Amino acid sequence: MLYHRILLLFGVYFMLIKKGVAQDSIPTVGVFYGRYTDQNEEYKRIVSDAIDHVDGDLRVTHLLPELNDDHEKIYYTNINQALRVGICNRIENTNLKALIVPNDICVDCRNIGGIAGDAVSPVLTTDLSYNTKAFNLYPSKEDLTDLFVSLVNYTKWRDFIIVYDHGSAERIVEGLMGQTQQYRWRVTPYQVTDLKDLRDKLKHSRVKNILLFCELEEVALNVVQMAIDEELMTDAYHWMFGNINLPLVYNQIDKIRIGRAYITRLAMDFEGNVGRFGTQKAEPLDEWPYRLRLTYDGVLAIHEAMKLHRARLGRLSPEHTSKCPNNDQANNNLKSTLEEDLQRVAFEGLSGPVSFDSKGNRVNYTINIHMGKGLTVFFHSDLRKQVLGMWTQDIRSWERSHRETWPNGNNRLYMGGFRNANLDRIRISSLVEPPYFVDDSFQGFRGFIPELLEKVKKTMEEDLGLPFDYQLELVSDGDYGRYDSVENRWSGLMATLTEGRSDIAAAPLVITSERDTAVDFTVPFMKAELGVLIMHPNWVREDIFAVMFPYNATVWVLFVVTILLIGAIIWGINQLNPYEWRKLAERGVVTEEKGDYFNVWNSPWFQTSTIFFQGFDHSPRSWAARTMSGFWFWFSLVMIFLYIFNLTPYLTASKNLARIKDIGQLMSQTTVDVGFVRDSSAYDFFRNNEIDEYRRMWEYIHSANSMYREDSAIVSRIEDGVHRVRYSNGQYALIHDRLTLIAETRQRRCSMYITGGHFALVEYGFAVPSGSPLRDQLSYVFELLHERNELEGLMNNDTWFDPEKDGPCRTGDPKLWKDQALYSLTTGDLIGIYLLLAIGMACSFGFFLIEIIAFQLGYGEGSGRYRTTRKPQYDSATNGARNEQAYMPPTSAGADEKMWL
Repeated sequence: MLYHRILLLFGVYFMLIKKGVAQDSIPTVGVFYGRYTDQNEEYKRIVSDAIDHVDGDLRVTHLLPELNDDHEKIYYTNINQALRVGICNRIENTNLKALIVPNDICVDCRNIGGIAGDAVSPVLTTDLSYNTKAFNLYPSKEDLTDLFVSLVNYTKWRDFIIVYDHGSAERIVEGLMGQTQQYRWRVTPYQVTDLKDLRDKLKHSRVKNILLFCELEEVALNVVQMAIDEELMTDAYHWMFGNINLPLVYNQIDKIRIGRAYITRLAMDFEGNVGRFGTQKAEPLDEWPYRLRLTYDGVLAIHEAMKLHRARLGRLSPEHTSKCPNNDQANNNLKSTLEEDLQRVAFEGLSGPVSFDSKGNRVNYTINIHMGKGLTVFFHSDLRKQVLGMWTQDIRSWERSHRETWPNGNNRLYMGGFRNANLDRIRISSLVEPPYFVDDSFQGFRGFIPELLEKVKKTMEEDLGLPFDYQLELVSDGDYGRYDSVENRWSGLMATLTEGRSDIAAAPLVITSERDTAVDFTVPFMKAELGVLIMHPNWVREDIFAVMFPYNATVWVLFVVTILLIGAIIWGINQLNPYEWRKLAERGVVTEEKGDYFNVWNSPWFQTSTIFFQGFDHSPRSWAARTMSGFWFWFSLVMIFLYIFNLTPYLTASKNLARIKDIGQLMSQTTVDVGFVRDSSAYDFFRNNEIDEYRRMWEYIHSANSMYREDSAIVSRIEDGVHRVRYSNGQYALIHDRLTLIAETRQRRCSMYITGGHFALVEYGFAVPSGSPLRDQLSYVFELLHERNELEGLMNNDTWFDPEKDGPCRTGDPKLWKDQALYSLTTGDLIGIYLLLAIGMACSFGFFLIEIIAFQLGYGEGSGRYRTTRKPQYDSATNGARNEQAYMPPTSAGADEKMWL
């Protein structure tokens, strides 16, 4: 019994000795923790999970922040202090074979992980580092810069903001700023020092494209939360999250979805199963801080390197190598034998494929690019269909792993053409409005927009290398769209974008501030003039009695009464005044015939002939009658000239609108109603204009529309407006796009004319969902087309008319057509004059018949009933001889009077 007990004791003793030796031979890795990685011991637990996953082949030393005399954690703010005290002093007497260093051990330092890699060998960094001998688990500065340049070039951003923190992120910004001249970027960098200051800068900036990249992902998350809280992630914004796998939680993603900001997110391509990695963390992998995943993979990388090291050299543990701080140049060139094996590791980790090149940079990985709105930015497996493109660090490695050819040649970025949801083609919505868009049942879609889209497709594919297969659809209601504040939604063409039914709205859509809050507009593809469509003056039928309009009816009645009254006064003077013809005839001074010069019929004729400047047969003799005649001449002169001066506007009223050149002249006229097509270019131009006279024009028309809805000047469709112009006899004018009006005037019947001069210009652009990369791509294409002058002359096609309407018509010489509208008086203008002349002719013929009949009946002078023989007059003084006293009429008796003897 004693013998067996002694053997048992010796066995236990030797087992303990063997276990201690084995424990001493297990390599130890040191993991540092900083301001963020030390919180809640989350990183400490994940490191422990990784140690357990490698079955105890590694040991770990958790290098937590040190405590000061007050038992408060020390976070270094000085890079020398962080290196010497925080790193070198703590590992000086240890036998750590490798270190994992995050940059948050000194948040105010630049590149502390990279600097540690120059002091200790080997070091693995979990944050972006540069110019270092450390092994970078995070993609390198050069690769990230290339990725960002490629993405910005793909989206064709011209103006954008870069939000960054410090350190390594500054080097990224410097790399991007170095590309501004080559790509003609206008870049505004904002460093995150104070979130309130950053908020104010972003709110006051007109630029809505924002690239966010921070060395510390906690800073990036703070910026995202600030943007959500301050409504900086709304429809108008496109945020590009440059941090790989930025860990947004569902609450943040839901708010981003509601705000409808367009988001670009980057996710490391990960094909592994999280379940095969032993972790106790319950949250989805997408919500892990990416640094946490890198820390886990850092432990695995060291474990894989240790296995390779043992296979290569026959021993498990490499030599410990520390160079910090040391001024010995020879010692500074020393490195651990483990570094060679770290360069050979290749495995699939929680952060994606892990391998390093000879400089310690991570290689052979692929980053998936997600773009869109709402749940598009949530990296769940069922949304992989939302991956728009990918960027690979090494094309050959990708081809080997996928056993296929990289789809984009030597370009490391491959992007599929942007499209809505899962469609194979880009959906483009438009509406019929000749000549921009014509729906011909025989020839299909024709017009400026279809032609422009073909040029866009060609430029996209040839110059940008992007596919642009599209499907063109028409809006059923033919409406550009307006916002309903009650239902909180848009209608028409705008609704196809805001509700996600199309990717592009391609139409003559005016760029307005109201629409810009809901969608994004490209740069204008054209500037169009507004014109005023009126009925051609030759076709306007004025009132047949317009010639009488200079005076109203009361004036005309008074005028006739005045003629009769003055005639009566002249007749009375002639009858009573001893110096007038009647009294002279009674005294035998003049003949009886002269005594009738101003009888009851001749007196009104005297007024009538003088008022038309036709002279007169005889003039009064007395001063009383001559005085009355003088004032009558003055009265006639005033009345006639007032009539003449006021007659022209009534005869040319239909031509006044044709002569309008600016908005002031349009507002000054009061005879024609002016209107728009609702939600058209003219409607939006006047509604959103801040210039006083344009604003007054809008208020005048809109108020009239509100008061008289049954006969409003604002119509629903262009067809309604043209119909109203055509059949309003010149009483309605339509303000609309001049090119559209030209197309309408080419349709029969040819009774319309376009005026308005050059009083307004509107800009048309394509619209896309807010934040869509198509905005900047299309803008880039339009700029190229303008530079190449490929859009000039595209509109000059007179075959783009509506085939369902009569036409086209030809008006002959355009200059003659214009001159007739501006200057020629037509029979319609003068019909009243002809009618009055006809009335006069009828009256004359009637009097002619009456006079013939009266003469035949024996009435009137010289008829049978009144025929007499005139006896000679005798003078008693001359014994019956005829009084041959000579009579010399007064010289003032009239130019046509003869001498009587």
